[in-house]
Amino acid sequence: MNVEKAPAPTSVLTRLRAETRAEHDAIENVLDLTSESLTLDAYRRILERFYGFYKPLEAGLLNVGGWKERGLDLAERRKTHLLETDLHYFGVNDLDKLPICTDLPPHGTVAAAFGCMYVLEGSTLGGQIISQKIRNHLSVFPDTGGMFFHGYASGTFPMWQAFRASIASCVKSCDEDEVVFAAKETFLKLHQWISSRGDNR
Repeated sequence: MNVEKAPAPTSVLTRLRAETRAEHDAIENVLDLTSESLTLDAYRRILERFYGFYKPLEAGLLNVGGWKERGLDLAERRKTHLLETDLHYFGVNDLDKLPICTDLPPHGTVAAAFGCMYVLEGSTLGGQIISQKIRNHLSVFPDTGGMFFHGYASGTFPMWQAFRASIASCVKSCDEDEVVFAAKETFLKLHQWISSRGDNR
């Protein structure tokens, strides 16, 4: 008698990769940061848009609290200060005048916060490729306007592995569907913000 084995449970990271693939690809297409046609001016404008999105979202994520108890130090994972450094290098000194996104993804619960963090932390992996491209194409190095995409540098993989362990532990006590929904919304809201040309959205 043949007994069919039940399918192995799908991990939250497998779900996140599969269910946010379209939104992830859409972001890559609109940014096109690895294109040979990318100019320094376009690169600076992209940094400005990232700043307008990361600053309020990272502040909101910190307010969720309890990150160290979940194995993460959110302060060392923040990217807003890297964007500030890069923008100052390009002569953008009055950051208070830059538009700030008000249409943020959900991030007020632990599950939603982890969904947002999946997008922000995952971007550091792709950032390593972008960092190399802008060095070669635009001569932008970490100390000449490239800190944001340089990210954790040699620490990127260990930081990602630590995040993977933390989010896997999180879904044992929180809603996995909410994690995935928040990740999709983060990609969508970021795409809308990057694509918009108005002051706020």
